Parts: sequence; structure tokens; C-alpha cells
Amino acid sequence: MFVIYNILISALFLLFLPLSLLFVFIKAEFAVKEFTGRLGFYPKHFNDYIKLVKKEKKDLVWIHAASLGEIKMATTIMKELNENQVNLSYIVSTNSSAGRQMAERLFGPEKTILIPLDLPWIIKSLVGRIKPKVTILVEFEARPNFIYNLSRIGSKIILLNGSMDNKILKDYVYFPGLLSSILSKLDFLGMKTEEEVAKVRKLRIEPSKIKVTGNMKMENSLKIVDEQSRNILKERLKIPYHVDVIIIGSTHSGEEELIFKIYQDIKREIKDVVLILAPRHIERTNRIKILGESYQLKLVERTKIDVVVNRQLADDEIIILDTIGELAALYSIATVVFVGGSLVDKGGHNLFEPVVYGKPVLFGPYIQDFKESAELLLENQIAIMVKNEEELKTQILFLLKDKARQQLIFDKASELLRKENGLIKKNIKIIEEYLKKHGLIFYEKGGYC
Repeated sequence: MFVIYNILISALFLLFLPLSLLFVFIKAEFAVKEFTGRLGFYPKHFNDYIKLVKKEKKDLVWIHAASLGEIKMATTIMKELNENQVNLSYIVSTNSSAGRQMAERLFGPEKTILIPLDLPWIIKSLVGRIKPKVTILVEFEARPNFIYNLSRIGSKIILLNGSMDNKILKDYVYFPGLLSSILSKLDFLGMKTEEEVAKVRKLRIEPSKIKVTGNMKMENSLKIVDEQSRNILKERLKIPYHVDVIIIGSTHSGEEELIFKIYQDIKREIKDVVLILAPRHIERTNRIKILGESYQLKLVERTKIDVVVNRQLADDEIIILDTIGELAALYSIATVVFVGGSLVDKGGHNLFEPVVYGKPVLFGPYIQDFKESAELLLENQIAIMVKNEEELKTQILFLLKDKARQQLIFDKASELLRKENGLIKKNIKIIEEYLKKHGLIFYEKGGYC
């Protein structure tokens, strides 16, 4: 089945190559960088970094963090590992361009790459060049040739925050037996829940490799942001101090229209409220702005606020967040949050980013990629699921008007996060114990492992 997979993806690559080259020609510099990265060609600073690591004979860890949420977890993982290990270097790969941009800011461009196409000759060359001693997968969003070639060179592959509900797993359905074969090449599988462990065991993976390590996206202490700090954030966005803020985060096509439909009704009932709309893919900003204008709404991009708005936001203006990496911090000024990708069938997005600020969270019925988080938040009465835009409007209005309910949700979020704290440290301890057990040459500060 692995051979059939490689024949098929190679054929698809050759079929779509002319169209891809045309796209690169039209889109110019940005597309060139992405296209060459997908083919395994990286800038000189990355290649120089790999050469330096090998020259200094450091142990290299490769962290694969598919997108924005996983990259944030990777940041904490590397911080914890670096506190205990001195002979350690690392690189971070991502699946998306947005993820790569954030990773470059957090880790440095010399340590960050866009994962290439899963073509056998590209992946074999890249893995052979990097030769990581350990590979950490933050959630299972990795393709067959990537795993196969890491295993072939002897890299120990560790899965953290594992779940069998990822979108990428749908691709494996077309190749019976391939998922089981690839998962068997992992050396350790840290799964979110007992339910996920059971799913992996059904694939006949060796039980000694599997362990429940928890959902690291729940790893956060409550972040208390004082009024002065919130006002500074509001001031940057030209938002009046006294108004409530609705944040609609990580939206997809089809959701913005629903939001625009209900926002006018919300404004008729509550005048002192501002909407911040954060599309999942910021390249859609212009289309969203045109859509909003068709509803007679005034939209201003976050990147143009200082230029366009030499005053506070007008009563009828909406902010489009066309930046990467800013949304999580802005949740601190929200009164109510809706997490997108859930009113349309995209599987949802990270629900815990607003929860760490004690904010009420709303989401739609399509939350399958974050099922465990959703169930936990619903069980603790921190989140509310809505079926459609009418229910969303009703719940937003209810929460905006009910200050007591806002405080109750804040208290419940604080208690939940206190109970769930420490998961990343637990996972780091598991990694370090695994490294020691297998005699890998990592050096602990103060002596040998």
C-alpha cells in the first residue's frame, strides 16, 4: 500500500506541476518562497544552521508543529527542554505558511521550515540531510514518507497530544493498512485520552509504546490582565475604554456572512459594543471587507488602523484582524468570544485560548477536531454550543447583558485551569525519561543523563 501511495502522489505532483508553476509566476515573491520550500529547497541561513549544529556535534531535535496552536505548544516544550539540556539544538517545521511566519518570529528563520510535499525523493533527501536524533510530533499531522524516512535513519519519533480525529487521517482512509504501518514506526505515542488510546490499540500498535499524557492545549494558568493593560490594548485599536468587545476568532468562508447578518441586530439592542473579526486565513481580508460593505458595514483592517483612523473607532466600524499571532492576546479585552471553523464544517479551532482569560466561549456544532476540549468546557459550563446564527445572536446578547454570568464563567474557568495545570511539564518529563531509557546522548545541566 505504501508503494501505491507513492505512485499516486508522484503522479498527482507531475499532473499539477504546470499549474503550480503558473501560480508561482503570477504571485511572485511570496509564492516562490512557499513553492521552493514545498520542494525542499530552503534559504542559506537554514542550511548554514544545520551545518553549524553538525560541526558543534550537538544533538538535533526536530519538532513538527502543524499550525498556530501546535507552534505555541512547541514553544513551551523547547523552553522546558532547554532548561534541562545543554547539548541540544532544534528545528521546527510547520504545515502552513501562517504557521511558518509565527514560528520564524518565535524560534528564528534559521530554525524554521515549511514541511515539503510528501514526495519520496524530496523527503528522503531532507531527512538524510538533517538527521535528527529525536523527532517530536505535536499532534499527529504527519504524512507517510516523513515518518518512514525518519524511522529509516534511526530518529526516535515521539508523538505528543495524539488524537485519531485529525483531518490528515482522512487521507489514510484511501490506503487500507497504511495508517497502522506508519503509526507502528513511532517509538512513543502520547495520547490525549483513554478513548484515543483505545483507537490506537485497535490498529494493533504495540501497547508498551502507548500512554495517556493529556491534552496540552488545556495547559495554561488563568491569565489575569488588569484594567490598565486592557485599556492600553483597546487604545492601540482605537476602541473606547467603556465599550464591550465581541471577538469572532478564526473564521472561515461562510461564517463571516452569518456574523454580519446578526451584528446589526446586536448593535440595535446594545450600542456600546465593538466587533473584532479575525479570519483564519488573513489573505481573505479584502474579500471579507467587500462582503461586509455589501451589508452596509464599515470595516477597517488592523494593519491600517493607525493610518486610517486618527480618532477612536466610529460607532459602526468593525475591525478585521489581518495580522498573525495577535489574536490570543486580544482575547483578554473580549467580553464574549465565538471560535470559528465551527458553524461551517471545518472541525473548529483552539477553544482554550480565550478560556485562559476567563472569557465565555461560543462555538458551532462542527467541533469534531476539538471534541475533548468542547466536551470539557460544556461540562464545566464555560462554553455554549450554538446551532446557527440565530442562536449565536441570542447567546451573545444574553452574555453581554448578564455581568453575573460573565463572572461565574470566569470563576469556573479559573478552577478548571487550576486542575489541568502541569500537563506540559508532565510530557517533558516523559520525553526526558524516554531519552535516558534509550541511552540517547543528551546532557543534563550539571552532568550526564
